[in-house]
Amino acid sequence: MPSFKFWRSRPELEVDEELASHIELLTRRYLEQGMSELEARARAHERFGERDGVRAQCTTISQRMEARVRRAEYLEELAQDLKFALRTLRKSRLFTVVALSTIAIGVGANTAIFSVIDAVLLEAPPYANASRLMVLFNSYEQEGLSKTPLSAPEFFDVRATMHSFDAIAAMRPRPATVVGNGGPPEGLSAYVVTPNFFQVLGANAAYGRTFRDGDGIANGASLVVLSHALWTRRYGADTSLIGKAITINAAPYTVIGVMPPGLRFPDDALGYAKSPADIWIPSTYDAQNTPPNRGNQNLIAMGRRKPGATDANIRTDLGLVSARFKRELPDRYASLRAKNWHPIAVTLQDETVGAVKPVLLLFGGAVAFVLLIACMNVANLLIDRGSLRTREFAVRLALGAGRARLLRQLLTESLVLTTFGGVLGVAVAKILVVVLTRLQPGDIPRLSSATVNGSVLLFALGVSIITGLLIGLLPALQQSRTGLAGAMNESSRGASDGKSRRHTRAILVGVEVALALVLLNGAGLLGRSFAALQNIEPGFSAPSAMTMYTSLPRTRYDSAYKIANFYEQLQNNLATIPGATKVGGIYPLPMSGEGWSGSFDIEGVPENPMEGPHAEFAAAMPGYFGAIGIPIVQGRDFTAEDKIGRELVVIVDEELARKYWLNENAIGKRVNAAAAPGVFETVVGVVKHVRTEKPEAFGGPQIYLPYMQHPQGMIYSVVRTSVSPNTLARALRGAVELLDKDLPVSKLQSMTEVQLKIVARQRFNMLMIGMLAVVALVLASVGLYGVMSYLVTQRAREIGIRMALGGQASDVRWLVVRESLWISLGGLAGGTIATLALSGVLGKMLYEVKATDPATYASIAVLLLSVASVAAYGPARRATRVAPLEVLRDG
Repeated sequence: MPSFKFWRSRPELEVDEELASHIELLTRRYLEQGMSELEARARAHERFGERDGVRAQCTTISQRMEARVRRAEYLEELAQDLKFALRTLRKSRLFTVVALSTIAIGVGANTAIFSVIDAVLLEAPPYANASRLMVLFNSYEQEGLSKTPLSAPEFFDVRATMHSFDAIAAMRPRPATVVGNGGPPEGLSAYVVTPNFFQVLGANAAYGRTFRDGDGIANGASLVVLSHALWTRRYGADTSLIGKAITINAAPYTVIGVMPPGLRFPDDALGYAKSPADIWIPSTYDAQNTPPNRGNQNLIAMGRRKPGATDANIRTDLGLVSARFKRELPDRYASLRAKNWHPIAVTLQDETVGAVKPVLLLFGGAVAFVLLIACMNVANLLIDRGSLRTREFAVRLALGAGRARLLRQLLTESLVLTTFGGVLGVAVAKILVVVLTRLQPGDIPRLSSATVNGSVLLFALGVSIITGLLIGLLPALQQSRTGLAGAMNESSRGASDGKSRRHTRAILVGVEVALALVLLNGAGLLGRSFAALQNIEPGFSAPSAMTMYTSLPRTRYDSAYKIANFYEQLQNNLATIPGATKVGGIYPLPMSGEGWSGSFDIEGVPENPMEGPHAEFAAAMPGYFGAIGIPIVQGRDFTAEDKIGRELVVIVDEELARKYWLNENAIGKRVNAAAAPGVFETVVGVVKHVRTEKPEAFGGPQIYLPYMQHPQGMIYSVVRTSVSPNTLARALRGAVELLDKDLPVSKLQSMTEVQLKIVARQRFNMLMIGMLAVVALVLASVGLYGVMSYLVTQRAREIGIRMALGGQASDVRWLVVRESLWISLGGLAGGTIATLALSGVLGKMLYEVKATDPATYASIAVLLLSVASVAAYGPARRATRVAPLEVLRDG
């Protein structure tokens, strides 16, 4: 069936013409031989052969030749455009420097933030099953208890019930000390893990092997797997270490494997597991020999979901777990006290980076605003520069250059500009990444691994190309509309660019002001929030207090008596340090990220079916409250007599006393907090409430146990000094070495440093948005200055006439400043609306400040209007120096 075309390409037409010519020549030859015309034409077609095949072959050859010619022409024109663009930029050096600097700032800031997002959110962790891993928790849906670890019995029950998982492993942090190999004693971040831990992760050893079934059994061999970082740092990457014993916690452990570089799971904070691992030790507990204590919730459980398992399957399994627990143990899981309890499963990605994801995306939006402001500034520069090239464009159009050709030339110039700006932006990004990693608050996972890698370079290239199109398209469209007559007429009148161009510039600057306002409002709100955090009274006095952490190995300190005796001697040694005025100790230290809480009973008070007594716990040495500066409101401090074998006592805080003994004296009341069931401790003191987790969290009631009656094995010693706390570091180490030279000391820091670390995230957020806001403000003010300078130039004739007719200099200055304020007011209106639209996102990062705070909005608006006035004052002052006669003569 014949096919029809409604159009044919140039090569096809040429081939048809050529074929028709050949047939016509053959026909004439046969006519000359005496054939009839019909016979000659038929003979010519027969002699020529199958025409469609020949046409197809010739058309293909012709199309290829045509494509080569067009490609060569395009490349030649592109080369010409590039040479012309480079020559033009070289001639306009001031414009080029300003534009390149602006683009470098915008592209560099975006590339730096993307490198962080890539490292934190996009880069896959170094284990095969990362995308299938989920973390299992108990949840009571209340502050401090929304995600709690599992107890060992809970772990074994969950492992037997969750059929949507291939396998479930568990781990818990454990204090560890390594000695020997010629190095000093070193505290390690150690984790006790189930033997299937690395199989669940999907991680293999770089040297040796990982754990397998049978490792870690009671009375079995003591085994350990090392991180690559520890193996390299302490053991010099010695491969012969595999199979040898090292001393951990004063006991020999055989090294069976070394993990690959970069794998230190938990690489990021996971529940109460805060530090990347140095070593892993196989667990010695099993389902048969585990004590049935479901209150000791210290296991972080992690499951590897089956390939086909859906969220619905996991919810079904969790429902089965919940139903089983409530049915078999109703007193613990089905009582009104535990009415909100249920098990939950969270993806590993959400658990580790979920908290920082909104912040990073907010930073990404902020730097995008900076890039847009930079684009508008450069676009305004291109419009300004284009007005000086009006005659050039008009002449080129008059000489036959098409509008598309001119558009391509102008876009090529802007793309060349942004390409060089992008290269500079990558250099800026490398510097900014270093700054970001040094400023990091310490709780942004994988931030230290941020770098300008291949994917980041591709991102920078894409941003540069998009930036080139953004800054070049509008000026190119405007310039390509230039007409010869209009250009000559405008030139003769001196330089009136037309209202359209002026309005475009004003709109671009107005949008710059709006975007800058959004960033400034964000910075102002975060600054006020941070100031509010700084003003919170934590309940203790941080200045002049120094702390250090020690942990005793159980192999040598294997009894409560030995632990208590060691820390009593350590406290005596610390008291002799010159400059030490008060000495104490506690575990856990307020705001250290550690802690435990639990239920307790009050003597003579029936159980509250709606809300049973619950408190935060700590074990304190005598003198601790004075050393850290917690006022004793009522009663007494712990003393050396509060030791094992004496009357059991506790100290409570004001919040607990107020909540449970509102109109009574708390001293002498009795609670069952840490003793055996039915055994009560006597309240001997009431102290001020302390914010133990973070400044913005008030926390719950608090109970302090005497450390000498409840030795923990680890402690934070606290020394209040009359000298600078940081000068005591060596003396604190010396006090420990006098008692045990193999005991490492860590976390030597002042309480002021502890406080700063706990608000480091808020400080980082404030600094980041603040720096971007300052950059945006500078760029917006530069844009305003440029527009007003341009306005003065364009209205020189009008200003000259005003001055010639007796106009006052102050009126002329006000004329220019007023125009700047009108542009700024338009930007303020748009920026305020945008800030309100984003208030829901920003509000989650604020403390005691509303995202719609009118005082902040008003002060930022005044700041921006002041900057606009200052930016316009220079051009306004220059306008008053216009010589009327010269302007009129030029006109």
